[in-house]
Parts: sequence; structure tokens; C-alpha cells
Amino acid sequence: MKRKDYITSSQYLRDFYIKDFKYISPEVLRNKKNDNKSSGRTEACTLFVKLWLREVLKGFKQFLYEGSLHGVKYIFEPSFSYNERVTWIIIVVISISICAMNIIQLVCKWTSTPFVNVIDSLPTPIWAVPFPSVVLCPHLHIKLSFANVSKLNDMESFFASLVCPQMDERKFEREERLSVVENKMLQDFILKGSPTCSDLVKVCHWRSGYDTAWFRNDCCEKLLKPIFTEYGLCYTFNSLPLNGMTNETIAWQKTFNRISSSDPLEWDLDSGYPKVFPPKPGTLPLRVMASGEVNGLSIELYLNTSEHQYDCDGNNVGFNVLISSPTDHVYTSTILRLPMDRMTTIEVSPITYKTDTSLRALSPDQRQCFFQNERKLQYYEFYTDTNCKLDLRIRETMKHCRCVLYNWPIKVGEQLIYAYYADSEEQRQPHEGATSCYPACNDILYSTQVYYSDLIRDHNSGKANVGKSNKGEKTHINIHFYDDMFLGQHRHAQYDDYYFAGAIGGLLSLFLGFSIISVAELVYFVMLKPIHIAFKDTYYKKR
Repeated sequence: MKRKDYITSSQYLRDFYIKDFKYISPEVLRNKKNDNKSSGRTEACTLFVKLWLREVLKGFKQFLYEGSLHGVKYIFEPSFSYNERVTWIIIVVISISICAMNIIQLVCKWTSTPFVNVIDSLPTPIWAVPFPSVVLCPHLHIKLSFANVSKLNDMESFFASLVCPQMDERKFEREERLSVVENKMLQDFILKGSPTCSDLVKVCHWRSGYDTAWFRNDCCEKLLKPIFTEYGLCYTFNSLPLNGMTNETIAWQKTFNRISSSDPLEWDLDSGYPKVFPPKPGTLPLRVMASGEVNGLSIELYLNTSEHQYDCDGNNVGFNVLISSPTDHVYTSTILRLPMDRMTTIEVSPITYKTDTSLRALSPDQRQCFFQNERKLQYYEFYTDTNCKLDLRIRETMKHCRCVLYNWPIKVGEQLIYAYYADSEEQRQPHEGATSCYPACNDILYSTQVYYSDLIRDHNSGKANVGKSNKGEKTHINIHFYDDMFLGQHRHAQYDDYYFAGAIGGLLSLFLGFSIISVAELVYFVMLKPIHIAFKDTYYKKR
């Protein structure tokens, strides 16, 4: 009995003797069992990977031989000779190379010019766009009744040289910046020396909606607002609240227009007017329902030539007229000259630029324009390229000179020219940030045609001769839209997602016979089938 127990206890069970089991803790046995299980799992995973790789290679070869790709199966055709296989290899490689070059060219074109400008297929009515902003600047900067520019002191001569084109400002320039008190004196000098709105405007006509109203005494109160420009004190029609500038300028604006206020607008460049018809009357900026002289702006202007000073204005007599979008600033170099004793007719044609919202996914550098919420200006409420340039000039002038003058420093001009050059197509690197001002993605411009005709003065008619005037003191202007409809320009993606996928798919199908079925075959032969076979051979056969 003892011998039997000894033999039994001496038997070897894997890594242990049976007699040693009474000295082995249960934890050791469990750890040993877990090690065996993990070792078995590792072996199974290794076997699965080996089988899967083998089946992937086999499935890929089967895909090339039995799939729908053109010419590839002839490379693996066992009945073909070596020379025939090499021939088909060359043919397939050439086809793949040509297809790849075409796809690369298509992708490069898509990335370099992701959009195209086209003319709208449907015309736009003129009531969908604002009437242009009209700025009237008299060529009479300092009235003789206010001051004789040849008899001013040094400070007043400096003030006059800033607005008088005949005076050489370099003779009166100052080395020091104007103080706050002196700057207030400058504004008072220009305001008091310039003609008032009532001095210039005698009769004005603006047809609002379908009602015709002739204003005689309240033209300046209802239609025209004063504004400072590089031509001195001017008067603007159809300007936005604060002349389109931000609330930071309200204190400066109240110095020449006491009723300036920042009223909210229901219109902007991106979304346009509210989609309500008939339109709400009085919505800013103003608009008209039809074209023609009757539906435009007509103003009879008067200029007292006895107030003219040759030392200030030279031989020129008349008005400067600036026509632009209500969102653009008035400091523009594009002007029209309004002669005296003439009837000036200006026909306006709007030009709209619209951009698809799908292009918002692109960066401004790629689409080369800004939406209104993408770039905010410091001094202007609406983003346009002209507003951006002037805003940049003001900020650069404040940065380098800590002053704002009528004439900008040369340094600022040089910096702007360099910025525009660096941001040109030849100099800009791909995906490099813009340093100058791109146009607005949605914008309105106006082209003009000007016609002149003579005025016949009727001294016997009080209506035709409102206020006595001498020769060369009166002129008429009429501004209206040329046509009821116009064709704008539209910017959209050159290749949308469907077109781009179709173009690449067409090239792959043309050169290789690749299609959605080919994708399904590739997934089946290279992924699904190898996984199924490897999983079945690894786990189910062991059971």
C-alpha cells in the first residue's frame, strides 16, 4: 500500500509531481492555467495572420485575373507566352501612366482655380439692388464772403491749402501735428467756409415707390446729408447710417452732421433685401421699382459765382459727382465733372458679383474673396476692397505717424504697393495668407454713361427760374437706371463633389475599366474572403 502511494505520488504531471500538489497554492495553478490559455491565443492569432496574408495575396491575384479591370488578366494568363505577357505589362503600365497624369492635371486645376465666373442665366430686376450713392461736391471750397484766401494768417492758410486745389500745400505745411483744439478749428473753418446744402440745392425730385413727390424746401433735410471727403465738404444721397462707417466714428461724424445715428439695417451685401413684396418703403439703402428719368434722382443745383476765388479754385467752376455703391467709401478717384448751364443725364447700370455659399468651405486665399463675416474692418461696417484699402491706410498712418491727414504719407503708399505686389498671382505662394485686400464675395458696382444737353433759361417763368441766377450759376442733373433688368455675374465652384468624382471615375473607367463593381470585387477578394477563410481554418478546424 505504501509502495503504491509512493509510485502515485512520484508520477509527473506536466511541470509538477503529483506529490507536490499539496504544497502548491491555488493561485499558482490558476496563473499557470492562464499562461497556457494566453499562449494558445497567441498561437491562434499568429496562425490567423499567416493564413490571412496568404489568402490576401491569393485573393489579390484572383482579383487581377478574374476581375473586371481591362488587360490585367492577360498578364497572368497561363496560355500566353513570356513575350505576350511582357507586351501586356507595357500596355497596362502606359495606360495607368496616362490615366495618372490626367488625374493629376485635373486635381491641380481644381486646386489652383477652384471657381469660375459666369454670367447669370436669368436677369435680375433693378429693385433687387440699391440705387447708387450720389455725392455732390461743389468746386467752391472757401466762400469769398467767409474769407479771402489771399489775406489769411499762417494757420488759416494751412487750413485753406488742405481743400483748395489751387493752393500749394507744401508752402504752408507744418512740422507739428495739429492739437485737439487746432483740429476743431480746422473743421469749423471748412464747415463755415463751404457752401451749405441750401445754398446749392434748389429743386430735387425723387420718386419713392409709385408716388411722385417734388421737394423744394426740404431736399437737404430728407435726401441729402453732409459728408467730409478729400474734396472738402460734400453732400451725399442714399448713404447708409454713419455713411457706412462703424460706431467708432460717430463722434467725428456729429461734428459735421448733428443727426448722425447708427440705425440698424435690414439689408446687407450677402443676403440682400428682405424677401418681401411689395417692398417696405423707406428701407435703406433706397431703391427704385423701374428705370427711366422719372424713376431716378433729379436735382437742380445753384452755384454763386460771386463767391468764387481764383486763388483757391482756379478757373474751374462746377461740381464733382461721385457715384458708387452705398457700402463703399466716398474717397474714390473715379469722379464725374458736372458743368454749369448744362443738363447732365447719367444712366447707371448695376453690376453684381455673387458667390455660391458652397465656396465658403474654401479659404479666402483659394477663392480670392471675403464674405462679410470673415473679415471685419476697424472703421467700416461693410467689407469691400476699397473700404479695406482705406481702412488699411488709416491704420498704417496712425501706426507710423500717429495722425490722420488729408494727404497720406508716402511710406504708407509704398507699403500698400508692396502688399498688392506680394499678393499678386505671380508672387503669392500656395496657401499663403493674403496681405492686401481681396474683393468682397458679394458686391455691387455701377457703370455709367453720361450725356450733356444745353439749358434754356426762361426769365419770364418763375417755375423754370427758381431764384434769380446769372449765367454759369445753375445746372441740372438726372441719375437713373438704364434698364429694368440686368445680368449679373456669378462665381461658383468649377468642379463640385459630384462632377469631380464623375471626372475621376470617367478617367479610371476609360483607361482601366475601373468602376464601382471593381471596388466591390476588390473588397470581396482582398478583405472579406481572406478574413472568412483565415477565421474558419484557425478556430473552427481546432474544434
